[in-house]
Amino acid sequence: MNKKKSFKVYYLLISEGTTEFNLFGYLTTKKFKDDFVKSDIQFSIKVEIVEILVSQGKLGGVSDVKGFKSKYDLIKERYDGQKRFFLLDKDLDDSSAIEALIKQSNDIVQFIEHNSEYLLLKLSGKNPKDPSNFTNLAEFRSYCKSEFQKHFGKKASDFKDTDFDSIFNNVTDKEIKDSFAELFSTLS
Repeated sequence: MNKKKSFKVYYLLISEGTTEFNLFGYLTTKKFKDDFVKSDIQFSIKVEIVEILVSQGKLGGVSDVKGFKSKYDLIKERYDGQKRFFLLDKDLDDSSAIEALIKQSNDIVQFIEHNSEYLLLKLSGKNPKDPSNFTNLAEFRSYCKSEFQKHFGKKASDFKDTDFDSIFNNVTDKEIKDSFAELFSTLS
């Protein structure tokens, strides 16, 4: 009996920066590789826009909704008709407005609660402080980067698969999938 062939669904991956890009790669090509290989989902990092410094699908950071919108509008124009999947930290004052822009265009956003460093510290049992302990989110982001460097001896952007293994092998798959619910929802 012939198995019905399904169509692939292609997404352009657009991550906030190197840390998010490496984390995405680890989850989809190592930790949960079989889930993604068996699925009809394919991700592409071939987003290149020299004018706004987007390379290999990395935005090079997001500071506010205005800066994001200028990059996003150019990406939508240049890659018209493509589905887009964003992997962004959620520790910006404008995160809600950025989310609304993305969803308005029927694209998908996976926010990392609150940022990559915070999530990795939390999953490794380091119990980082909550954003409510800080005067503003800029102080919180600086704290997370500093704590991360203190506990792991390197920047999050320098993490490799073995570093991610040391964290993700000590938490359940359910905890990981709950932390990346939008990413794993693409598989269903």
